[in-house]
Amino acid sequence: MKTTLQNPEKMSAIRMGLPIQECGLTFYPIRMSSYELFVLCKDALCFRMSTLPVRLMSKDFLNAIYSLEVEALKPENKNNASTGLFYRLIRLFYLSLRIDFNERMVEQSFTINEKNEIERIDVIQNNKKVSVTPMQFSLTIRSLIAMQNGIELPDESENIDLVRANNKKQELAKSGIDLDISADSLISSVAFLSHVSEAEINNWTVREFESRIKAIDRDKNYMLHKKAELSGMVKFKNGNPFPSWCYDRSDDSLGTRELSEI
Repeated sequence: MKTTLQNPEKMSAIRMGLPIQECGLTFYPIRMSSYELFVLCKDALCFRMSTLPVRLMSKDFLNAIYSLEVEALKPENKNNASTGLFYRLIRLFYLSLRIDFNERMVEQSFTINEKNEIERIDVIQNNKKVSVTPMQFSLTIRSLIAMQNGIELPDESENIDLVRANNKKQELAKSGIDLDISADSLISSVAFLSHVSEAEINNWTVREFESRIKAIDRDKNYMLHKKAELSGMVKFKNGNPFPSWCYDRSDDSLGTRELSEI
């Protein structure tokens, strides 16, 4: 799902990597110096609500994740273990605010009502106390954090069975390929292709880094398929699947492409 903000000034601030005021707080783009923590936590922000039990789907995003955590820790639960999703979600929230994360203090910042739901989160930023409601977090803050850091939130209107089938297809396609995946290798590769030092990338925002990866992929795919097309040895049934080195192709197929299309 393309996460968008309608305010042109905010969109410009996001593009330039500037902080943004929202809900009484200042949100900063996360920098590459915190990339490992960002990668660890971003999946919590992207959690797909449609995969939750039906009883939790009617809740706002923040309380849905919180309730999932509470249920996982109940004594009658067989595993009786934390999912870690809620912790990572709040950790990413504090990272975006550039506030030191103290687990005990953070736990004390939540006000829980009689329904065992979060009523508000009290945050102290620049010596100022601000209360954030779950709806503010779910409808505004979640989208802002995603936009500032190049995260694409899931489209909840998508057919979950098709999404799962596509994910399985991608997993099978990768089977047999053993890659030593590390942040260091990724950063080194982007630095090499961008003609900058790895140390310089530490000062980039995560959004800038993720956008650069996409640009490199787009250019390489465009050049590869263009050369194949010009050689006359390959003909694509529906045209070059990567028609531009500047722009992504609009695609409603959940990223799938049948072999019969090439």
